[in-house]
Order: sequence, then structure tokens, then C-alpha cells
Amino acid sequence: MVNAILQTGFWNFSMMKTGKWLVILAMMVSLAGCKEEIRLANFEAQKWKEDSNGCNGQREKLLTALLAGQTQLLGRSEVEIKAFLGRPDMQDLRTRGMKFFEYGVKGGNLCNPQSLNQPEILRIRFDALDRVTEVAIY
Repeated sequence: MVNAILQTGFWNFSMMKTGKWLVILAMMVSLAGCKEEIRLANFEAQKWKEDSNGCNGQREKLLTALLAGQTQLLGRSEVEIKAFLGRPDMQDLRTRGMKFFEYGVKGGNLCNPQSLNQPEILRIRFDALDRVTEVAIY
């Protein structure tokens, strides 16, 4: 069967050229979805990840740098945010696929249940397509 196709000229040079262009196009489309790693000036992601709920005070110190570069977080996926900031301290799932990641910045009663102080929370909102649409402090 293959010999018959080759003899009839079905698989000729012009089709091979088209095939190469299709491969190149497929590679370009697949690479277009890749984003550069998140990097913020004066932000130490490892210190952020190690300070669960902000109980050690490291997140509070890093918050200014994070908010200064918050535009770099917009449009990023849940996977990218988890890789950058670590697992969220809390998640809030809403209807229609909306989701919030919450990171404690200033612990308050998250660190000490007997404290009357309210915690300061960094809240990252994701849309139904799993992209960051908002970064805010509550």
C-alpha cells in the first residue's frame, strides 16, 4: 500500500514542505501558551512560602514588593501562583468556576486563637478559565 502511494506521487515534495510548516506552526502555538517565570524585585518567594499564615512576620515584610509587582500576577494560572507563592493558607470556591486563594500576611487570630486582632489576608481571585483577575488585601 505504501509503495503504491509513493509511486503515484501522493506523497510528493510539496506535501513534505506543507508538513514541515504544519510542524513549525504547531510548535509555535504550543510555545505561545508558555509564560516566563514570575520574578519580582526584592521579593523572596522561599521566605513567603515558609511563613505559613504570616505568623513569623516575613510575609508582612515582603508584601510591599509583592503588591508593587502585582501586574505580573494578573493572567497567571493557579499552577503558576502555587509554584511562586506556595499552597494557599485557605481556598474559597464560588459558583461558576470562580476561586480565591488566600494567604495570611499578618496572622492575628490565625496564629493566636486567643487574639482579638483580625488577620491581614492577601486574596488572589481566579476566573472560570483559571487566570488571576485580581490581587487584593483584606
